[in-house]
Amino acid sequence: MIDSLIYGIVASSFVIGITRSVLLLYKRFPRLGFGLIYGSLGVKMFALGAFTLLAKPYIDNIVIYASIILSAIIYSNVYVLLKLHGK
Repeated sequence: MIDSLIYGIVASSFVIGITRSVLLLYKRFPRLGFGLIYGSLGVKMFALGAFTLLAKPYIDNIVIYASIILSAIIYSNVYVLLKLHGK
């Protein structure tokens, strides 16, 4: 259970890190906003899929792992919407 929690936190921090770096890029290049947001979504999903496949033998409780990743994705989407709407 602890392993699932740790792997979930690592994957979530990766998702949130990509989101914050994309928003920093958006501040510098506002014309590329649409492409940056959807491009980062593709990178996040690919990286999460690869990370999950590599860590699958070590994850004991899939429900904990998936719920942590789901909350990170929801947080990431809400954060992007609030940052872009605030402009």
